[in-house]
Amino acid sequence: MVKSLAPTDLAFFDSAALRIVASARLSASPARVFASFADPAAWPRWFPLLKAARWVAGQPGLGAEREVEMTALGRFRERFIAWEPGRRFAFTMIGSTSPLAVQLAEDYQLAADGTGTRVDWVMAATPTTLGKLAGAPTRLFMQRLFARGGRRLEQLLSAA
Repeated sequence: MVKSLAPTDLAFFDSAALRIVASARLSASPARVFASFADPAAWPRWFPLLKAARWVAGQPGLGAEREVEMTALGRFRERFIAWEPGRRFAFTMIGSTSPLAVQLAEDYQLAADGTGTRVDWVMAATPTTLGKLAGAPTRLFMQRLFARGGRRLEQLLSAA
């Protein structure tokens, strides 16, 4: 059953009780990386454990909503709070089946880095009691998931 989560804003990425951060470098341009982020159908091809993603409300962009389903992690409904092609892609979760957080958001910031792109990722959360207990393993798990996703996205974009 999907439960409602309290939406966040961009300031949450700096003030959240739990912040998980990671970075990756991709050889594709920021515009190509953003285009792959903006296409929900592309995510299951590169982001580990992501089974499905689709737009459910609005046109792709600020305020649009997407639903994703992840193996072992549950279903999430996301609302976009930043949509800057080639620069930034951020969303707040507004619904989830996960028992680990009452607020959850992700921020992907893109910057040109030589001939490629640096992706700086932040997952920010207000964890539940269970989420606090799982904090250290969750941090390590999510950082590894992001790293693996970055490698898979690099392979996908290099092959295209």
